[in-house]
Amino acid sequence: MRILITSGLSARDTGGPAQYGPNLANEFKKLGHEVDVVCYEFEKKLPVGIRHLWFFERIISKVWNADLVFALDTFSVGVPSVAAAALLGKRSIVRVGGDFLWESYIARTKEKLPLPAFYESHPVFNLKERIIFACTKFLANSSILAFNTEWQRGIWKEPYALDMTRTKVVKNFIPPRREGAEPNEKNFLWAGRKITLKNLDLLGRAMEKVRTKYPDVKLEIVTKLSREALEAKMRACYAVVLPSLSDVCPNVILEGASFGKPFIMTTHTGIHEICPDGGIFVDPLSQREMEEAIEKMLDPEAYAEFKRKLSNMEIHRAWSDLAHEYLSIIG
Repeated sequence: MRILITSGLSARDTGGPAQYGPNLANEFKKLGHEVDVVCYEFEKKLPVGIRHLWFFERIISKVWNADLVFALDTFSVGVPSVAAAALLGKRSIVRVGGDFLWESYIARTKEKLPLPAFYESHPVFNLKERIIFACTKFLANSSILAFNTEWQRGIWKEPYALDMTRTKVVKNFIPPRREGAEPNEKNFLWAGRKITLKNLDLLGRAMEKVRTKYPDVKLEIVTKLSREALEAKMRACYAVVLPSLSDVCPNVILEGASFGKPFIMTTHTGIHEICPDGGIFVDPLSQREMEEAIEKMLDPEAYAEFKRKLSNMEIHRAWSDLAHEYLSIIG
């Protein structure tokens, strides 16, 4: 087949999603397919709507020549990619790795609303959010949606009136087990973007409270690191902590687990499906639960048990596994 992969991130960008375009392209090529990858470039500087039209113009001729269009997000490249595919009668798959509507709403309102509660509460949307919701419904009716967790697929089923026969679950890439270093200090590593949904304020308050009893505990916050630098931090840390309001299937937890690092994270996640015993899941709205989780992770026996459970898990998912599963969706 001739496969067109579209992505809002390129290999030059940091973060787990940036790996998907080049790595899947490589695996598809190994299977004998022709692959073209088109990523956001100038579009990043354009306002919403204009960037979609610009990207649509960039890819329309490539979609014409493709047998399959594979979009790696729902809104940035998903909307123009599926629109072009639908216009030209081409098959399309959209990887659903997050929830752009929920993220946009939290960024605007600063409301502490986990993902399941967001769809249950039916909040009032502004114009931009109504457009995002309508576009997401369009995707659901015009392409195959490939979720990376059953958890998110279940949340989307009702609000987007999903035809479940047109949805699949393809779990994320997970690195093979790697050797982690013995930590020199009780440092809990947090990595990501400092935005409301990441819930850093609650984490900071909880950590300060714990430090009154355990003064040697440390919260290490890192942002905008290269992949290599972040891996070095993970290899050396005591544990990974990610108390986001919700996090569908965060790469930082999966990569930390590959180094044998236990985690503390939000209970609103699909990680339950992958490594349910590798750490502690907490209510992201409860500072008390966060404090108790940190204290439990500091207990030597509990910590050793989490590490033992992680060492017994076989959670590796190779890029070749993902490539075969994505292609099996269309037969």
